Amino acid sequence: MDNNSLKNASLFDNDPVLYAAWLYYQDGLSQSEVANIMGVSRVTVVKYLHLAREKGFVNINLDSSVFSTIDYAIRIKAKFDLNNVLILPDEEKNKSQHTLNMNRERLAKAGAMYLSQIINDDDILGVAWGRTIYKLGNYLSPKSLKNITVLQMIGAVAPQPDFKTTEAAALIANKLSGCSINLHVPAVVSSARLAMELQAEPIIRRSFSALNQCNKALFVVGNTFDDNPLVTTGVLTSSEMAQYRDLGAVGVICGRFYDAQGNPLVSDIDLRIMGISLAQLRQITQRLFIAGGVENIQATIGAIKGGYATDIVIDEVTALALLELDN
Repeated sequence: MDNNSLKNASLFDNDPVLYAAWLYYQDGLSQSEVANIMGVSRVTVVKYLHLAREKGFVNINLDSSVFSTIDYAIRIKAKFDLNNVLILPDEEKNKSQHTLNMNRERLAKAGAMYLSQIINDDDILGVAWGRTIYKLGNYLSPKSLKNITVLQMIGAVAPQPDFKTTEAAALIANKLSGCSINLHVPAVVSSARLAMELQAEPIIRRSFSALNQCNKALFVVGNTFDDNPLVTTGVLTSSEMAQYRDLGAVGVICGRFYDAQGNPLVSDIDLRIMGISLAQLRQITQRLFIAGGVENIQATIGAIKGGYATDIVIDEVTALALLELDN
């Protein structure tokens, strides 16, 4: 050590372990910088730091508020046998829950980030429609991929002020340098016979057949309240939604309803729906599900129990509900 280093070391009773710990943990120096100051090797510094922790000179504590969602994600992933779980931390723990619109924005941004991470060359991605999916498409960063196809998984509804069903797939495909295939049919038609006739049309039949080729899917939670987009867009009437609630429905994915255990619920309306079935959805290898909000907790639980998701993006209130759920 030089004279200045020796002088500083004397402040620590010439104990190299204390001195190394101070330089590294308090002054924020690298192990190499500590080694240069003390005139020892980097390996020796590593040994000093290890001894400092062993002797209790240094205690490292993790901030539970920062790492709690990571812990939640690990536990939820194991509990429900999921591939991956991304949880949005509650940014205002001491305030009321985010408004629905704010939460949707945050979920859309997180979903866009996660989709960008998992999408690869040659993927065939099936997408649902809705406000969150449409926002996700806008937030998705451009990515140069090869041979990407994005398929619309349920027919269209009339353009809404905050989303357009016919544009969602095209928007996502454009961001991923791919092509899109739309289902050029209404989400629900007037009769089962018409649904069968439309699906027999060659161009529509090819689109429906393509859904069986999807290896990834992107969809959002849907509850069974009357403010569900299926009702507000006129796809279903309030009485038809009530009919599903009477059957025990808690959630809906691509126009297909399921109960609290995730079991599909079939009524005469299903014969008129122009979209992917829940059985088809479950055959897709990787299924990204985005959910959030107290009002959607039961729908989220049912979707996960039904095995419709392999990867989930959720908020913290949903994560806590999943953890509290009895097996």
